[in-house]
Formats: sequence, C-alpha cells, structure tokens
Amino acid sequence: MRRGDRWQNQRIHEGHAKPDLEPAATMTKTQRLTIERLFASPSLSGPVPMGVKYAPDGQRVTFLKARGDEGDRYDLWQFDTTSGEQSLLVDSRLLEPDEAELSEAEKAMRERKRIAGRKGIVSYDWGTGDTILVPLGGNLHLVRLGADGPTTRQLTDTDAFEYDARVSPAGGHVSFIRDGALYAINLSDDQETRLSPQAEPDKAISYGVAEFVAQEEMSRYTGYWWSTDERFVAYTRVDESPVDIIPRFDIAAEAVTVIEQRYPRAGRANAIVDLFVRDM
Repeated sequence: MRRGDRWQNQRIHEGHAKPDLEPAATMTKTQRLTIERLFASPSLSGPVPMGVKYAPDGQRVTFLKARGDEGDRYDLWQFDTTSGEQSLLVDSRLLEPDEAELSEAEKAMRERKRIAGRKGIVSYDWGTGDTILVPLGGNLHLVRLGADGPTTRQLTDTDAFEYDARVSPAGGHVSFIRDGALYAINLSDDQETRLSPQAEPDKAISYGVAEFVAQEEMSRYTGYWWSTDERFVAYTRVDESPVDIIPRFDIAAEAVTVIEQRYPRAGRANAIVDLFVRDM
C-alpha cells in the first residue's frame, strides 16, 4: 500500500527557534569531570550539525541537528543564506511519532556508517527546486518548501522498511530498496515500479544493495546509480551464497543475542557481484 500524491499541510515543525550551536554548558566550575561524563550524553562539545547540504538554488543550507531533549534524535534544520536566520524544517517526532523497528539491512548499514546510535532523521536528499526527500521510520516522505511553510507528502506506507532512498538527477523519480530489490516512484503520477528482479532470500540473492565488503572496506553504501538524464539505471546483483555463515554476538545490557550472518573472512569466498543496466 502506498500513500496518494496529495500534499498535506501536516505540522512537521514548531516555530522558528534558533538552534544552539555553541558548546553545551553541561557543568559548573565546581563540578568534577569524570571518566563516565566524558563518554556520556550530551557531548561536552555541544550539538554538532551533520549532513550539511546546500539547496539547489543556494538560498539555504540544510543540516541535521540533535534535539536538546533527546541527544541521539536528529531533526532537519535550515540556515537562510540571505537573512542569516536558522529554523527547524522537519521535526522527526511530528513526522513519524512512533519509533519503527529497523530492518537488519538498515542496522548493518548504520553500523558501517558509524551512525548506529542515532534516531530520527539520519539522512535526506534534496530534489530539484524546493523538495526534500526525508526517509523516516521505514517510510519515505517528500517535503515541499513553500511561502507558507513546509508541506509533506508520504510516498510509501508499507510493512517493509524502505532505505537507500534518493531523488533521481532530474527530479522525476524517487528510488529506494525494499526487501532486497530496487524500486522507483514516478513523481508525476505516483506510479511505483520495481526496477530489478525480486530478491531471492533463500538463495542469498539481492539487487541494488551494497554487500559487506563494499560497505565496510570501500565505504560504498549503495548498489544502484542513475544516469544524469534518467534514461538508465545501473544496479548490482549480489549473490552471497558462497560467503561463510558465522555467529555474531549482539551484546546488550539485558541479554546477549546470537545472530547468524554471512561474513567474508580473509582468505575465504566473497560475494559474487554483477552489474546490470536497465532502460527506463
């Protein structure tokens, strides 16, 4: 099931409060700095903007900033290059009030990007003009910036977790990975199309996904690429069946969970990766 293409005046921000980007005043002069405090939240250096990007027209700079009341949750902010004003664009709590369970693929990607501890909005992508793609809670939201404030349009609403989402170069599509296959939504008519074959989990075959070695050793976190004119899409076919299955221990305060995963140990087989190009 997917949402329609109607833009909604959904409240996704509260006011225009300036973010405090100065070092946090976390201690008085009489407090003792302990080893525990050095590694606790909030950071002694204060909130650090992440994911800084220029808008296509250069009129604003957008960035992700941790909330003051929840240091590991990020919202989307903007800086107006003309007025010098900073304001909240998208409040992650208002856009997706419920916390979604991350898919294993998303968990692995965040671990390899070293952002496993973050919540809320952890990525976004500028479209052409005044639109921003915001993945949140396993769903995709398109935010349009207008004179009366931002409006939102929910593109997906499924039980699956959509990730590695981006706007195509000319702004005509939004592409993403769902259940190990590559999909795209045509923004002109809201039509969703699967661009690759379906994944075959029983055979450890997926499409458009970066495998372990690409992510961990090459810092390549995607497995598909648009041509600049949007006529073609290149995507990978990843066969992990030759890769050894080993136990991984997920250690938490309340329990230790043993997870079996495919891990390409040194001297052993890697995944088989093929590249395909499809005409749009």
